[in-house]
Order: sequence, then C-alpha cells, then structure tokens
Amino acid sequence: MIGLPLASLAQGPALPQPPATFYTPDFQLTTPADTTAYCAETTFRDSLAAVTRVYYPSGALRQYIPYSNAYRQTVHGTLTTWYEDGRMRTKEDFYNGQRHGDLLTYYPDGTLKRRDHYEKGLCGIGNCYGPNGAPVPYFIYEQLPLYPGGEAQLTKELAKGVRLTPREMDAMRRESAHLYRMARAGLNREVDVELLVGEDGRIANAKVVKSSSSFLNEAALRAVAKLKRQFVPARRDGQTVQSRYTVPVYYTMELPARTAGGAYYPRAARGW
Repeated sequence: MIGLPLASLAQGPALPQPPATFYTPDFQLTTPADTTAYCAETTFRDSLAAVTRVYYPSGALRQYIPYSNAYRQTVHGTLTTWYEDGRMRTKEDFYNGQRHGDLLTYYPDGTLKRRDHYEKGLCGIGNCYGPNGAPVPYFIYEQLPLYPGGEAQLTKELAKGVRLTPREMDAMRRESAHLYRMARAGLNREVDVELLVGEDGRIANAKVVKSSSSFLNEAALRAVAKLKRQFVPARRDGQTVQSRYTVPVYYTMELPARTAGGAYYPRAARGW
C-alpha cells in the first residue's frame, strides 16, 4: 500500500485504547486543533488484533483497516475506503498481510473502475473500466516511485554522497578499533532512510527509520539531500500520489591501521 495514513500505535497493553491520532493531508502528525487533519482511531479486539478507522476532516469515514497484529500493522480482512460523500472507493481483501482475494475500485459516481484477483499477494486476473463502464487497457494498481536510472543509479549517487564530518569520523574510529578487537566482524553498516515523495516526484521529507550505527544517520540524510534527480512519482489506480519510499544507504567500515603508539584508526570511510 502506498501512502495510507495509519494510526500511531505504542507498544504495551492493549487496554486502555490509545488516543486518536491526527494527520495533515501529507501524513505529518498534527493536533485536534488542525481543521484540515484526518483523524485515525484504533480499537483493539484483543492484545494484538485491532481495527483502525480514519476520518475525513468533516468527520465522514474515510478508511477501515483490520489488523491481525496492529503493532506490526499486519492487515487481515477487508480494507475499505470511501469517498467523502459516503460512496465506496476501494475494497481490498487481505490475508495475514498479503492481498488475497478481490481488489475493487470505483469512480466517484459508483461505477466500477477495476477488478483484480490476488492469490497470496500476486495479482492474477484483472480488468479495468472507463467512467462509462466500457473496458479499457489494463494498468497495474500500484506503482512505487522510480528514480531515473533505477535503483542502481540511486545507490551509486547515495554512495558518492557519503561524507563524514570530523565528529562522525571520530565515532567511526572508536567503532573500527572495537571491531578490530572483535576479530574483524561486522564491517558493513546500513542506514535505512524513509522518503516522502510528493506527487511531483520531489522529496518532501526524509527521516532515518533504521540504523546499525547512529553516528552515520546524519551523513545518510546529507547523501539523500544531494540526489540530483526527481523521482517519477508513485501511482495508485492510475493517479499520481504521495508515497513513502525507504532507501538503504550502505557503508563499509574498512579495517583500521595501527599507529606507532598502538592506537587504531580507520583507513577510510566509503559508501558501497
């Protein structure tokens, strides 16, 4: 799924229910005072299973998301969305986090737009229809954002953009010496950066979502900021949409050299 506003869930006991979460139209957290905010409310059925309901700023129901495991956001059941006037927009069957069953989408007037059938996450038979109900050439439901040149070009530019500050080099020096003492294990490092790619393909926001060495986080964000091209934006059901896209930034921590005084220092820091 691309760019769905989901409730923010905290680890811990299922009861009492977590408070409502409010999102701006570009999926940033906000407050109930924001009149343009979407509201997401999560109700637990037991310690793991839950249902999230997302509401338009007007209060109309926008989305119904059933989870078998809310903390892992494992969708299980029928995920449904509506237009603000109450007409159904999409209906998707999921089993244990994968699409399994029918995917139906509708035009604002209620006319069927597409019908796909999935088996364990794989799309089989599919048909698309125009606003008048007549069949049209088939197009895929979801297309992730694409960087010009593909992932190989994206990885290449991120590797070139890796530059460490003196403070970061000092942190790497200490970790490299530790690795050397640990029989040279675990020299590769990865920082996963989540990008918010706008409908125009520009990166609207970037944040680190996973890191094997926190001192490399800022360097990864700087590398992302140096990307030269705009993404081809994501599409859902034929329309360009905002999307979240996670890219890995890799580092190789080369084995340290030893100084005359016995201390260790890294020979170099480079991207893969």
